[in-house]
Amino acid sequence: MKKSFVTTSGDKVSLSVTGVKGDIPQVEVSSLMNIIIARNIFLTKGETLASKYGAESTQR
Repeated sequence: MKKSFVTTSGDKVSLSVTGVKGDIPQVEVSSLMNIIIARNIFLTKGETLASKYGAESTQR
């Protein structure tokens, strides 16, 4: 699953997670993304994630 966010400076960043079940409801994906943003779990180039951009199921 690929989740995309926008940083506080406006840059788009993506996080990919493997081994995710394919039947996760979109509302749960959105909730997870909200938690990631609210708790400042990830930093990229010293920037925090400010908003959601999108999410998609991917297969590798």
